[in-house]
Amino acid sequence: MVAVDGSSHEYEEAFDRYPSTRVLYLQIAGVFIDLQHMQSQTGPFVSPSRIAEALEASVVSGFLPGSYLEHDHFSDPYEAFRAELYDLFSSTQVQNRTLLEILLEVQRYGLERDSEAAQRGEILLPKCPNRECTLNDPNAAKQSRLRAPLKRPGECPSCHKILWATDTFRVFEEFRPDSTNGEALGRIRDIVEHLVLVGVALSFEQLYPRLLSQTAFLYDGDLAVFGNSARIFRGLLGCWQALWRRCHGRGQKPPVVLGIAKSGYPVEHFKGIQRTALVAERELPVPRQSFMRLDDSYMEEVLRVQSLTETYYGRKFFYHAADGQLLVITVPPQEGLAYIKESRNDFDNPSRFPTLRRTLEVLDRMGSRLYDDAVIPVSLAHNWAAYPLANADRVLRVLTEQAIRNREP
Repeated sequence: MVAVDGSSHEYEEAFDRYPSTRVLYLQIAGVFIDLQHMQSQTGPFVSPSRIAEALEASVVSGFLPGSYLEHDHFSDPYEAFRAELYDLFSSTQVQNRTLLEILLEVQRYGLERDSEAAQRGEILLPKCPNRECTLNDPNAAKQSRLRAPLKRPGECPSCHKILWATDTFRVFEEFRPDSTNGEALGRIRDIVEHLVLVGVALSFEQLYPRLLSQTAFLYDGDLAVFGNSARIFRGLLGCWQALWRRCHGRGQKPPVVLGIAKSGYPVEHFKGIQRTALVAERELPVPRQSFMRLDDSYMEEVLRVQSLTETYYGRKFFYHAADGQLLVITVPPQEGLAYIKESRNDFDNPSRFPTLRRTLEVLDRMGSRLYDDAVIPVSLAHNWAAYPLANADRVLRVLTEQAIRNREP
């Protein structure tokens, strides 16, 4: 089992006597767990020592400028933020690939125009970041096939401003040079988490192909990308589906891939309908070891989930696990999109999700009571990724001083 989770923190007063200065940190943890070793014991409880023996963890971390910080090379804070984001993606390694290289692989499976650009080692950009540029209009940028090379900065053909491959995420639109940047930081953290999980799977395929079919890849949250970065959801889905096809070509079962949501209205709704039936002494809507299909109308009208066709690369299901936990999961389809704009009644058909049975079997094996309706791998990944609240300010102050000192000539 491979689980990925991340945490982020905006550290205020990065410099003494300047309370408005802020620095952005994120930390992503990948946890590798041998479930067979962990569960090869008798008794109803899992031993903490057995978990430790079955666990390996790796953490990647990043640093970005927040508000009221000056950059060595760029006087414009937006440009400085964009440059540092590109540096983060080009320098952060996941196994034997950088985040930029994983992004390029993902974009090979995006829309046709994204795939064509990726084949040339370029990333297509939805717009120029310069608000005064004619290519700041998405339609004009699309028509001109605005793009940036992967391994070096590019140049806008219209305004000649610097372009970076990471501009494709459009996170710079959410950056505030004179205010808090929790939203922008959260977007970046989510993108990195999705890319890290794909990167680990690609490394498994390259280095340990026989283990790939025996591994489950678990994302903490929905298999979906929100905000201005949502356009990469197609590439993420296509990348997982291509990996599955290669497994089939080698005569292997495809690995399990799933997301588990711990919060949000769908989670509350699932618990509510179960609780209501229990109080009324009626049959549960979802009995133990059963799942509930959620068609498009239920998702939109009851669960009030919007933009399904533009964000989700996994389909939502409700699952009542063997130990009683109520889990809201997302699972990618074997072919095609998870949701489409046309009205279809068969897109939630389990036959489109051949890994679903194995997914539910895995969930039955790895419950946890550390959090309500959580599973052990996600709980452990969260623990590794989280900044310790008790001494977070002291730790982040040291990290800030080290990061700035390392950049001094």
